[in-house]
Amino acid sequence: MNILGIGGYSHDSAAALVVDGRLVAAVAEERLTRVKHQGGVPLQAARFCLESAGLSLDDVDHIGCYMRPLLRVGRRLPYRFTQMLRSPAYSAGFMAYELAHNALYVLNMRGLRGRKARLHFMEHHPAHAASAFLVSPFEQAALLTLDYIGEFAVTWMGVGEGTRIRRLRQMRYPNSLGVFYSAITDYLGFLRASDEYKVMGLASYGEPEYLDEFRRIIRLRKDGRYAIDLSWAAWHYLPGSRCGYLSQKFIQRFGAPRKKGEPIEQRHMNLAASAQRVLEEAVLHLARHLHEQTGMKRLCMAGGVALNCSMNGRLRREGPFDEIFVQPAAGDDGIAIGAAFQLHHALTGAPRAFEMRDACLGPEFSNEEIRHELEMAKLPYETPPSVEARVADLLAEGKIVGWFQGRMEFGPRALGARSILADPTRPDMKDLLNRYVKHREEFRPFAPSVLEERASEFFPGCTRSPFMLFVYPVAKEKQALVPGITHVDGTARVQTVSRAAQPRYYRLIEEFERRRGVPMVINTSFNVMGEPIVNTPGDAIRCFFSTGMDALALGDYVLVKR
Repeated sequence: MNILGIGGYSHDSAAALVVDGRLVAAVAEERLTRVKHQGGVPLQAARFCLESAGLSLDDVDHIGCYMRPLLRVGRRLPYRFTQMLRSPAYSAGFMAYELAHNALYVLNMRGLRGRKARLHFMEHHPAHAASAFLVSPFEQAALLTLDYIGEFAVTWMGVGEGTRIRRLRQMRYPNSLGVFYSAITDYLGFLRASDEYKVMGLASYGEPEYLDEFRRIIRLRKDGRYAIDLSWAAWHYLPGSRCGYLSQKFIQRFGAPRKKGEPIEQRHMNLAASAQRVLEEAVLHLARHLHEQTGMKRLCMAGGVALNCSMNGRLRREGPFDEIFVQPAAGDDGIAIGAAFQLHHALTGAPRAFEMRDACLGPEFSNEEIRHELEMAKLPYETPPSVEARVADLLAEGKIVGWFQGRMEFGPRALGARSILADPTRPDMKDLLNRYVKHREEFRPFAPSVLEERASEFFPGCTRSPFMLFVYPVAKEKQALVPGITHVDGTARVQTVSRAAQPRYYRLIEEFERRRGVPMVINTSFNVMGEPIVNTPGDAIRCFFSTGMDALALGDYVLVKR
C-alpha cells in the first residue's frame, strides 16, 4: 500500500511517502522551491517522494493531510465571533480569511488524488504525536505535543501503545505556549514563527530577571495544566503583524519592543532568559503530571515547541521520564510522516516495522551528476583517494568546509549531509563562521557532531542524540579544548554520529581526531541566513562562492578556493 503524507500548508509544507509500512522518502517543499518556509500544496515534494520510489500519483492509494478543515472552521470562527466587539474589522476579516483558506486547502488537496487515491484529513495534534511515536523505538510511551495552534488545540497529551494513540487531555487557543514564545520573539525584533531559536540562543546571555512576573503571565495549575493571563497579551484579538502580539500592559512594564536592526541590550537578553525559563518550567510541569497520570517511563514529543533543544535538555535532566524521543522534523512539516503512518496502521492493522534512526530521506545526487555540474561551471576540482582524509586536513588547517553527501536531511537541522564544518578547537571559529559564512548575529552558537561512542567523554549524560535536539553540558575539563562549540552557558546542542547510520561522516570525524585530538567537528547548516538549506550541487556551489567558505566536498570531489 502506498500512502502519501502531507505536512503543513499555511507554512512549511512537506511530503512523505510510506510504502508497505516503511518510510522511503520525505522532503520539505522549501528545499525544492528555494523559498524558506514555503507553504501551499507541496507539489514538488510529493513528486520527488513518488519518483524516488518509481511511482506516480496514480499509484497512490491514500493521502493523509495535516489538518481537519471543518474542525478548524468549527472551532476558530465561533471564538473569533466572541472577539467581535473588541476588534470588529479584524475579526470579520479573520473569519472571511478562514473560510477562504480552508476552502482552497480542500480543493488543492483534492488536486493531488490521482486516479484512485482516497483523501483523509487528519486531526492536527494526534498526527503530530504519531509523527514521533510511530517511528520511535518505544512500544509504549506518554505523548506530548506543543505548537502555535492546530485546528484549535495548542497543547495535547496522550498515550501511545503499539499502533494506537489515545488522547488524555488538551488545551486550546489562546492558551498557547507556542504563541507566547513567538510573541516574545516578535517583541525582541526577530521574525515570529521562524526565529524562535534566536531567542533560545540569546537567553543564555541573560539572567531571568523578570521570571516572577513571567510566572504570573503563565500560571501553573495544580491539576497539571497551565493558564495564560491574557491581560498581558494581544494576539487573541488584534492583528499582531500590525499591532504587536503583546498588550500595552506588557509594554508599559518591560519597555518598547526592539525593532529589527536595533542594538540588543541587556534588557533584551534578560527578557529572553525569563521567557526561556518560564517555558521550561511549564513543560516540566506538564511532563510531571503526564508521568503521574500514565506511569510511562518514556516520552515522545512533537510540535514546533519541541524543537526548543534547551527545553528538551532540561526535561531530559530534570524530568520524570527515563527516555525521550523527539522526531527531527517536529514542526508541521513532520506531520507528513505522522499522517502517513496513522493511515497505514489504521487501514492495514499491521504492527510497526519501521524505526527512524536517521533523517536522510531527501534527494541525493550521484558522482556523475556532481561532476557534470562542476564541469559545466568550468570549476577545477580534486579527486583525492580519501575525501574524508582530505577534508580532515583542511579542517585541521583552520579551513571552513562545505560538506555535501548522500541524501538530504528531513527537518530543520543539518545532520552531516548538507553541513558546513569547522574545527571546534579554535577559539575564533564561532566568530569567523557567524561573520564571514553564515552572516548572522554574533551571539548564535554552533553545534558539535561527535562520535556516538565518545559523546559522554565531552557531554556528561549524552549517549545518543542523532537529531541535534537536546542541549547537554560540556564537561568543565573539556570546555577549553572545544571552545568553538561551547556556548556562553557551558552547554552545546549535540549531534551524535554512528558508524552504521552515517559511515562517511563518521570516518571524517575519525580522521579529524587523528589530527586535532577531538572526536568531533563543528556542524552548522549549509545555507546563509534567510535561505533554505542547500539541496542540489548547484545550490551548494552558489552558496560556497557567495560566502567565506574555504573548501567544498561534493561526493567524491573537493574544491578549494585559491
